[in-house]
Amino acid sequence: MRLALALTALLLAVPLAAQEALTERAEQLIERIAKRPDKAWDYAFSLRSMTRGEDGGKVTPLLEKGLDHESPHVRLVCARLLFALGSGDTALETLADLLKSDDDSVLEPLALFLAAEAPDSEQLADRLRDAWTDSGRRAGATRVALCEALHVMTGEQLPLDQLREFTGSGDHDLVARAALALAQLGHAASVDGRLAALAREPGDLGRLARLGREIVKIDQAVQDHKTGVAGAAPEPLIAVQIRAIRQHYADDFLTYNEKRQTTTPENLVDAACRAMATGFDRYGGYMTSAEIAEMNEDQEGRYVGIGAHVAQGEDNVIYITQPIYEGPAYKAGIRTGDRLLGINGADGKRVDLTKLTLEEGVKLVRGPEGTTAVIYVQRRGVDKELVFEIKRQVVHVDTALEEMLPGKVGYVRLTRFGANSGKDMKASLDNLRRQGMESLILDLRGNPGGQLTAVVEIAEQFLPRGKVISTTGGRWGEWKGPQPSLRSRGGEYTEIPLVVLIDGDSASGSEMLSGALKDNNRAVVIGRNTFGKGVGQSFYPVDKSAGSRVLKTTVFSYYLPSGVTIDRHAGVGGVSPHIHVDPQYLQSWQVYAIDKLRKSKRLDDYLDLHYRGEGKALLMRLASFDGLQTQAWPRFDEFYAGLNTRLSPDDVRRELRFALRTRVADDRGAEFTQNYQEDPGILRGVKELFAKAGKDPAQIPEYKAVMK
Repeated sequence: MRLALALTALLLAVPLAAQEALTERAEQLIERIAKRPDKAWDYAFSLRSMTRGEDGGKVTPLLEKGLDHESPHVRLVCARLLFALGSGDTALETLADLLKSDDDSVLEPLALFLAAEAPDSEQLADRLRDAWTDSGRRAGATRVALCEALHVMTGEQLPLDQLREFTGSGDHDLVARAALALAQLGHAASVDGRLAALAREPGDLGRLARLGREIVKIDQAVQDHKTGVAGAAPEPLIAVQIRAIRQHYADDFLTYNEKRQTTTPENLVDAACRAMATGFDRYGGYMTSAEIAEMNEDQEGRYVGIGAHVAQGEDNVIYITQPIYEGPAYKAGIRTGDRLLGINGADGKRVDLTKLTLEEGVKLVRGPEGTTAVIYVQRRGVDKELVFEIKRQVVHVDTALEEMLPGKVGYVRLTRFGANSGKDMKASLDNLRRQGMESLILDLRGNPGGQLTAVVEIAEQFLPRGKVISTTGGRWGEWKGPQPSLRSRGGEYTEIPLVVLIDGDSASGSEMLSGALKDNNRAVVIGRNTFGKGVGQSFYPVDKSAGSRVLKTTVFSYYLPSGVTIDRHAGVGGVSPHIHVDPQYLQSWQVYAIDKLRKSKRLDDYLDLHYRGEGKALLMRLASFDGLQTQAWPRFDEFYAGLNTRLSPDDVRRELRFALRTRVADDRGAEFTQNYQEDPGILRGVKELFAKAGKDPAQIPEYKAVMK
């Protein structure tokens, strides 16, 4: 049972003079389609009726001729009618060509037609996949239709996953259409909350939702009758327990995420659901609408606010750990280390931020797009309290940070796999290529994973067409049994020499990507064994919550191209590197001494003295590279002697440089993406890339100075 996603207007018969010949009338209708594409399907109805009479065969040649018409709407109508007449093979090439169209009024009905007919054509499936991949700028209805068509024609999971992602969008029309599409694909139960909300709305989409929900109820009633489900169930145990808690618990509140909540039945049910979700599934979760919105912002890499990373210090004051340099806060003058003392509330009165939790403070600082945040700031070295007026804007957080290392070695640090990470990675690679990149280091250390679609998009940049990225399989529903392998469609960087860096915090998507590149002999993998998360989760709206609650639960396992799982059990799992490189650990006394040095403010005093005037240019160069040489720093020996510390001169030099890099990043408006001179993983990667090219990194002065 499939629900229609597109509604056509009432079909109007086109009055034609009775004496006109059949072919002349058909030709006129075809030309009217070209002139009035908005009425294309009205005229198509009339054309279809003309093919049913005794002389209907005379129309077929005109339809075949129409496949070459200059109007894409004519070509689409003729192709659909030929399919209806059993001559669809002649139209396959035309349909494939139409999938290149930039016109949503062509693409949407075409995708709906492909979803309904599912022609058996590999060429058409490939073109459809390309159209789906490039659909980010399309209208919501077109994006949904392309997802549905691709899933129906190929059985691929990614378009189905994208439909599920759409149901968490802030675009109401996109959410509604995605929910209807999932329902007609047989997943009505998973979007029942969305359909319930939609069914209460007027309009065509609301009517479709009401119809769909009634059909689902009928199907469920039939199933209940077949299975003998009947009679009233006893009161659920959880209801009994909630009543007991409210009667006997010592307090009238509970705490979740450092926030007090009253012991209402709703909050207690939420608490029970969270415990249930995590009790049997180590990666499970139960999320409210606010948490869903926060997750979506993180995945999309964009949010509305002032654009700054914050933390709460030991004195409970919220401070700026780093402004986002493309964001409004930095442009207004906010800098790293600024302490946020207050903010004007909605009523214009000052609110003391020093008495709030980090979550409460962040909630006040963020707000609706276009509104202004008036923030009161204390800055080191400035006696007067500073006041900033910052207009809240949409802030994009780049997930792929690139920089060119000496010797034309490109470097990209991928922080996570968000909704825009595929585009972020492509932009970084293209930028490095313009700078003359000859080899590449991809840093996945600390990357916790993210969206499967982003993993596939990035893997395709490096793997030749047809190479397996991963295979998946589960026990239930659409994941039941082995699924078709995820294969690369090929990208622009399949030949560049590549090193991948991993560590114990590289998880999920990072493991799928690094494992795919390793198993396909595409990259040298360097570092430490990864986390070992070889399973994936999906999100399902909880019944009767109208979409305000979702369950996150594990639904599939994934396997590397070699067929092995990297899921960690009994301490065994994860992607193992070709070359093991351990991080440089400090001894406990060093950690204590460094913390004491930082809190003493002696590093800041040194920089205040030398990071100004003519000395500023020198220190900016040292922030990028100092060759591990203490003598490169002005009056360093004198400074070190006055510290009276057990730390070595090199330890102090390193800490001094870390502090300096924060100042330089603020001054230049761009963060440092890497620190290769202090990073054994990057240096080993450089060594491997140079060896593969038959070169000696010692020929590059910077590498000669820091490689041991």
